[in-house]
Amino acid sequence: MSKKTNDADVSGYCCMRFPVTDLKTSVDFYCNVLGYELNSADFQFGEAHVALKNGNGPGIFLMETKPEDVTQLKFVFPRSFFITSSTGHVTMIEMLTNDLLALHERIKQAGAHIDKEPVFTNHFGYFTFYDPDGHYIRAVEEKTCIST
Repeated sequence: MSKKTNDADVSGYCCMRFPVTDLKTSVDFYCNVLGYELNSADFQFGEAHVALKNGNGPGIFLMETKPEDVTQLKFVFPRSFFITSSTGHVTMIEMLTNDLLALHERIKQAGAHIDKEPVFTNHFGYFTFYDPDGHYIRAVEEKTCIST
């Protein structure tokens, strides 16, 4: 490991890029189902920028590409882990929500594949689902937000 030689540290994230096969479908899913806001889109170019309505966190650039060039955002963790899909995959993306059950219902109504139904622990609730391109995502509601 190299030593830190100055005070230049990563201080945050400015954006993420998700590969998608159908930009309009993905914009619809991220905006109308997940509740993101469309900041800009160039459908002819094949890119759209969506962001959280509250301005928190990095925005997501949805970038249209050929199906064979989409690398799905998920991976297999080789050890026992409590958040895995039926095929052993782990989410790379975890999204916070203020109402887990309402978001679950909206995703279900949109026809998205839900991998695990909502589970509640003492500290949080979560469920996992796939977006239209098979990106494996976990929605989380922290206990401080969970309705009693």
